[in-house]
Amino acid sequence: MDGLSEREFESFRNLVKKHIGISFDRTKKAVLQRKLALRVNSLGLESYGKYYLYLLQEKESKGELRQLINTLTVDQTAFFRHLKQFELLANILLPQVAIQKNTIKKLRIWSAGCATGQEAYSIAMVVNDMFKEDHTWDIRILASDIDTDALKFAYRGLYTKESIKQVPTEYLNRYFRRGTGKDSGLFQVNEDLKNRLLFRRLNFVDFNFPFKSPVDIIFCRNVMIYFDTEVKKRLIDNFFRLLEPDGFLCLGTSESLIGVDDRFALVGHFVYQKRG
Repeated sequence: MDGLSEREFESFRNLVKKHIGISFDRTKKAVLQRKLALRVNSLGLESYGKYYLYLLQEKESKGELRQLINTLTVDQTAFFRHLKQFELLANILLPQVAIQKNTIKKLRIWSAGCATGQEAYSIAMVVNDMFKEDHTWDIRILASDIDTDALKFAYRGLYTKESIKQVPTEYLNRYFRRGTGKDSGLFQVNEDLKNRLLFRRLNFVDFNFPFKSPVDIIFCRNVMIYFDTEVKKRLIDNFFRLLEPDGFLCLGTSESLIGVDDRFALVGHFVYQKRG
């Protein structure tokens, strides 16, 4: 099969940006070509051009577009990744929210771009630890991603020994059990912890997020690095709209709002607070 032509590259990059907001610049042409080749070969097609035409045929391509999206998205994550942010969550963010909402006792957290679930489960463990003595709180944690394969993995909650090495021992003993039978050698998230989470497929470029009430804390880490300036701005605008006054936004270590949006104040370690 011939390589991806410049015209084909432009067609595919526009298609990808339209549907999921990810921007492939020219330095990423080889990356895009490699991932497209996986789908072209899977379907037994002869060229990138024929694959593009296939995607344009809506009835036939509806499921294939989702498969392509799953192939293009990056699912790199880990339990308690960027530990300092989880320390801030436990020591500053949650205590502040608990004081502010001590009357209504309602907590809403969104793990936006949760990938295979490690971030969302890490959040849930910290939240459980914070509120373990008070069961009167209404707590909901939304874990969303556009990748349906990643969401299925996250919902199963089965992880290798290597992937849970960053989980503190007390959390490991409390929230995981060893897998048995075909799951032997794996570690299963307890149902009680899993029930803290609501897994949903959400596409950032839809911008119509289905929230019935404001959110207290949003984790959106290492996601915006894949978007261009226009999509980033719209996403930040939506985060600002969705957050409670004085709500918190946690970004990845390659992402910053300093000099970009003065509606947020830096708390520390790439955690920002909406100015009330």
